[in-house]
Amino acid sequence: MAFDFALVALDGAYHSSIGALVDSFLIARDRVEHIFAGEDQMRMETRLHILSQDGGPVTLGDGRPFAVDGLADGDEPLAFIWLPAFRAGGRTQLEQRIAQAGPLIDWLRRQSEQGAVIGASGAASTLLMAGGFTSDIAVPVARALQPLTRTLFPRQPFEERFGLVDHGHLLIGNGMGSDLQLIIRVLERMISPDIARWLSSIVGQDYEEKELLAPDPLVARAQLWIEQRFTASINMANLAQHLSTSPATLNRRFHKALGLSPKAYVGQLRFQAAVRMLDKSTRSVDRIAQLVGYSDSRLFRAMFRQHAGMTASEWRARGQAR
Repeated sequence: MAFDFALVALDGAYHSSIGALVDSFLIARDRVEHIFAGEDQMRMETRLHILSQDGGPVTLGDGRPFAVDGLADGDEPLAFIWLPAFRAGGRTQLEQRIAQAGPLIDWLRRQSEQGAVIGASGAASTLLMAGGFTSDIAVPVARALQPLTRTLFPRQPFEERFGLVDHGHLLIGNGMGSDLQLIIRVLERMISPDIARWLSSIVGQDYEEKELLAPDPLVARAQLWIEQRFTASINMANLAQHLSTSPATLNRRFHKALGLSPKAYVGQLRFQAAVRMLDKSTRSVDRIAQLVGYSDSRLFRAMFRQHAGMTASEWRARGQAR
């Protein structure tokens, strides 16, 4: 599974909604570099790509130009794609925007099929509605935007109580007030819970206060390194070399700090990621196995039964029965 993020800037986008991801990503990168200070090879693996529908610069809602890196296209898989809030305008303007967004919607669909999580804020959620992404969920829509949205999508259910909906491969907020909360949830899920906690402390968002990284700095660095790479093949000897220690020392200190081995920690992260997808998506068990790092689904099934005491299919059926 890829770990790169993409921000798709759209004409009329609000600078603060773009900044919710850009600034959060910068804070996350600074946190990683602080933890791995002095270790040249230990940097945050995730990259952020700034894209647009045609590959050219866009005009933000306040009239300023905004440069991008390239076109929202291609089949290289991404972990997360952010659609920031934009000025909706009237019905005609929004209908024209949706009609012109066909290639973008098709690209989002291909990315979603490969495992990408898609986040949308405010009026950007209309692109997901138009693409059929939200047919089985209630979408949070700000009160001011509801009349226009209901006119265009009369069969779409809407969420009236909450400003943020997390449903499998979709994270949708009703506007800029929910953007940071949404991004924090993405960082927790895809980079590191510690990074999400750190970002929360910087921006003043509530977050469950608990120690997520071990007090042993060697183990803490190993945790963060693993959390960014657990869906790939991890060589513990290489990790130990990066940390300037031996595999035996790393294993011993990991056991002392966390009560399990680095290899078991990888399995724990993979199990937790699989549970989220089983609970919040309709992806097949074999596809989930691939996304969390198993080329052989039999190994995944054995791992899941070991952790849960039941098969992945039984876990999903139990959740659906609740």
